[in-house]
Amino acid sequence: MTTVLEPPAASPLAGIRSLELEITGRCQLTCTHCLSESSPQASHGTMTPADWRAVITDAAALGIRTVQLIGGESTVHPCWREFTERALSLGLHVEVYSNLFHVAPDWWDVFTREGVTLGTSYRD
Repeated sequence: MTTVLEPPAASPLAGIRSLELEITGRCQLTCTHCLSESSPQASHGTMTPADWRAVITDAAALGIRTVQLIGGESTVHPCWREFTERALSLGLHVEVYSNLFHVAPDWWDVFTREGVTLGTSYRD
């Protein structure tokens, strides 16, 4: 019996438009409703900044248009602005997801850049 494999009609990534990149588990808060069990004691994980840069570069090369930086609290990662700049330089849209507990004044320069959106949530 002969089996012929034909390539799929569309790329397996054709429907993927965005990636959530959990760049850290660390957060300034310890919320009981946190789905990722983030805390001030959590780590940034095992991926290096070079690993995250490669993921962002690969996402752009694969035609993915948006990356969302999440965590924990994405803005506690020391390289979150660098990751944002890298994605923007590759033509990607970036959403920075933040609890907005602390926002340094100079971060607004990043949040208000074309191609960047700021995501948040709250619990009453």
